[in-house]
Amino acid sequence: MKKISARFLIVIVLLIGISLACGIAPPGNRTASDLRETEVSLKMTEVALAENKLTAESNTLAMTAIAIEQAATQEVQRATEILPPTDTPMAVQESTQEQPPTQHALPQSTETPNPTITPQPTSDRLILSVNTNRDVFHCISLDGPSTLTISVSLSDIDKGMAVYWRLKDKATNRTSEWESKDMRRAGGNTRDFTFDGDVIAGTNNFYYPPGFGESWFQYQIIADFNIERTDVFSDVTFFPCAN
Repeated sequence: MKKISARFLIVIVLLIGISLACGIAPPGNRTASDLRETEVSLKMTEVALAENKLTAESNTLAMTAIAIEQAATQEVQRATEILPPTDTPMAVQESTQEQPPTQHALPQSTETPNPTITPQPTSDRLILSVNTNRDVFHCISLDGPSTLTISVSLSDIDKGMAVYWRLKDKATNRTSEWESKDMRRAGGNTRDFTFDGDVIAGTNNFYYPPGFGESWFQYQIIADFNIERTDVFSDVTFFPCAN
């Protein structure tokens, strides 16, 4: 509506200007007053044209501002449709994974010389096998081998072992007292002990009473705390030296 009014005003101004500029009188009869009126009319026309230009530019700027505002509104609406609502806080899920159990150190047991409870072996059998390196030895190396090695294989090498031994005279069945020797680790799951009977060389590591002749060298393997023991073996012959 404003745009149409401005154009109508321009047309009217132009017509008035033309009428005043041309006048009814011929050009030669124009006076200074006529020229002044013409100049005023032209100024008015120029002002009207400038106002119309400003109005058109203002309308253009206004339309541009409206378009920008509408575009921004549409962008906000689209963003509102795409983004999830943020007014509701997200629930924090508690972890259902089980925590690993805390490892507690087991109390250390104290060994007593005479325990009231007998420990159990770590497997069905602690002593797996017993072996000797020979079945005859002597008290003098000139007569033959003077050493005997007894070894034992274990299911738990950490268990202590002892070999108990005695002499049993073959002729009289006389026996000596039982003695014992600790068996040492020999590698792997084996413990052993080597008896040395060479009294002439002075390397002997076991002793027996005088008067024994050819005898059975009897031995038995017993675990610490007597948790397991073997039978008494009588498969090795020993020739003692007469005293």
